[in-house]
Amino acid sequence: MDPHATLANFSLVKGGLLFELEQRLLRGPLRRRHRIWRLLAFAVITWLPLLLFTLPEGAPAVGSLFEESQIHVQLLIALPVLLGAEHYIDGRLSFAVREFLHSNLVGTDDLESFEAAARRAMRWSDSYLVEVLLIVLAYALTFVASADANRDWTLAGGKSAYSMAGWWNLAVSQPLFRFLALRWVWRGIVWATFLLRVSRMPLTLVPTHPDTMGGLGFLPICQASFSPVVFALAVVVAAYTSRVQPKGLAANPAAYVIPLVVIAAVAVVLVFAPMAFFSSQLVREKRRGDEGFSPLAARHSRYFERKWFPGGPDAELLGAPEMSSLADIGTSYTLWRKMRLLPWDMKAVQAVVGAALAPLLILLVMDRQFLAVLKFIHDGLK
Repeated sequence: MDPHATLANFSLVKGGLLFELEQRLLRGPLRRRHRIWRLLAFAVITWLPLLLFTLPEGAPAVGSLFEESQIHVQLLIALPVLLGAEHYIDGRLSFAVREFLHSNLVGTDDLESFEAAARRAMRWSDSYLVEVLLIVLAYALTFVASADANRDWTLAGGKSAYSMAGWWNLAVSQPLFRFLALRWVWRGIVWATFLLRVSRMPLTLVPTHPDTMGGLGFLPICQASFSPVVFALAVVVAAYTSRVQPKGLAANPAAYVIPLVVIAAVAVVLVFAPMAFFSSQLVREKRRGDEGFSPLAARHSRYFERKWFPGGPDAELLGAPEMSSLADIGTSYTLWRKMRLLPWDMKAVQAVVGAALAPLLILLVMDRQFLAVLKFIHDGLK
């Protein structure tokens, strides 16, 4: 059985109730031009009715709606990002799956197990039952949080019942946003489970690989592709903070900085935690290098010293193959010694942290308090 035929179509996005509904409406696969219209369609469905239903309520209700930045950020920024990131993240994860084969990390005897793990991940990601449960959970979270959503624009003239805009927000806008966020959480769990199963296979890691991760250097880079999801969630938290802290950054910089810093720390842990699954195999390969590579390097160095240290014609020294061999084995030895026991990449970590802190830059520009927040951070580091 050729695993390439199945794994070439690996996807954690192309499946499920919402995807099937979109395919039926488009009467074909989702193409590049469709993705833009798709984002606009979701914005029209979730945000535009809130405005249209609020207009008949009068100027106070309309003003209340436009004063609530959290709703606009959720539906016009975070929700499109959650949808627009699907193609990018799915492509990176698909690349990671194929890279296990292209780099010969999975042995021939384990190809069927690897393919089975990939099929199981796609099956769980495509599960209709899971999506139904996520929809139920999204509605539950919406109605639990509905007590905090009683603002002027959500209430009818008598202030005793929800307006049409309020009901649309509770029945469509908020559940849909929460469903998309929960679906990404589920996809992350499915992907982490797939990596766990792969880590239990006897991978053919290379201690002298230039990535200093035994050949797994592509994994942390692919994990960083979840940065758009981190940004989408962080920007909602930043918008909520700006609503509960109406005096702005100058009044209380900590109220803005600390939540986003916490999100950045949690995001780094959650995004890169699956990398720890491969630590045991990296430790094993490191020990194997201790047992085999170090004696080999020592033996090579002794042969080199026996030939060249006593002295000899200078002409033989220039271009001697032993010099190149010594340099090569020295480079290999250095790579082996620098081999990391946890696959991680600084630029990948910076991408996730940057995505979590990016909303703070938006707030700084809007509130013109860049120097105030920098001073707060500087004082906190003292």
